[in-house]
Amino acid sequence: MTFYEKKMKVVFLLTAHAADDDRVWYHQVPSLLQHDCEVAVIAPRVAQLSSPLMRIYNPEILSRQQLIRHLAELLLEQHPDVVIGDTPMALCGALAYRRKNHASCRILYDVTEWYPSKKNVRNLGPVHSFFKRIILHLFKIYVNCHTDGFIFGEKFKSLPFRRLFPRKPYVYLSYYPELNYIAPSQPGNLKEKVRLLYSGPLTEEKGFPHVLASAAKVARRHPDWKVNLKVLTDALLPHVPADLPENLALDISPYLPFEKFCKILAEQDLFLDLRSTDRENRKCLPIKLFYYMAAGKPVIYSDLDAIEDGCPEISQMGYLVNPRNEDRVADIIEHYVMVPELYRQQCDNARRLAEQKYYWKAIEADFVRFILQHE
Repeated sequence: MTFYEKKMKVVFLLTAHAADDDRVWYHQVPSLLQHDCEVAVIAPRVAQLSSPLMRIYNPEILSRQQLIRHLAELLLEQHPDVVIGDTPMALCGALAYRRKNHASCRILYDVTEWYPSKKNVRNLGPVHSFFKRIILHLFKIYVNCHTDGFIFGEKFKSLPFRRLFPRKPYVYLSYYPELNYIAPSQPGNLKEKVRLLYSGPLTEEKGFPHVLASAAKVARRHPDWKVNLKVLTDALLPHVPADLPENLALDISPYLPFEKFCKILAEQDLFLDLRSTDRENRKCLPIKLFYYMAAGKPVIYSDLDAIEDGCPEISQMGYLVNPRNEDRVADIIEHYVMVPELYRQQCDNARRLAEQKYYWKAIEADFVRFILQHE
């Protein structure tokens, strides 16, 4: 194809993600390498693996202006044809490089996070928060007046950009996994042991207390059942509740490298994510949803608009719930155990949906074409 005739140098310029971020390192990078691109990843955090394609920098010792200049210098070492940035700050570095060196590289914004988000105004009073949001919005708009296009991870996060920049090119690239990383697994026997998994911070906002309380309710209702709750997190649990039932095993482990995480999914029976349904979360599509789907096991998620929009078939492989209704969550888990036919059917549905629709190869060509197209 004519799109792939010219060999390009593509640089991922990251300020909010590690070099081995699963979207970048395990999906976008291999796809571009397979189409004869040169690729480099510039990132602020040390990855759990090393590669000559990675360039790690330390942002903590730099002011904002120094960081922008440093990012521009790092790009000068690479001489990219395309720069893909993950934040407005990364885009500033790319724009500084292009302006100073009169480079002709295309600059693309990979939009996977809200900006500004509640993280940017945490611990601020209402007035300070309001004005900081306005400033960050204006900064985002200004920067993207000078970029060349967008990669959108999901619909709701694309809407502000499509309204503000209707003529700029874009591509939708959701969070579907490469299925080679996630082997299908057989449904477990829930009557022998119920293996639940939660991955994330141990906070109210992310819903961990409701996950733990729901698992405890199931164990208390059925003292003869074995319930295991595996938790993947970098946080420390301040204290283990003293009233946890004896038949509930709480297993807390650090986050795993990507490939180990994918493998461990096969050892679980149900996946829980009960994050709060605030305005921002409701419009945010959880990335792990599609990994859980590919593992072929049901999910219990908070009722989010983004899930209903991004995966209309969600009822075929799980439930959306009010995350504060722990009795309802416990009822669902209990129902899966008592009705194994439903559980097995939803396991089959999950993997089938992943293989037929929600997998990386289904969207890979659109991504590669968008990156390599000539203006």
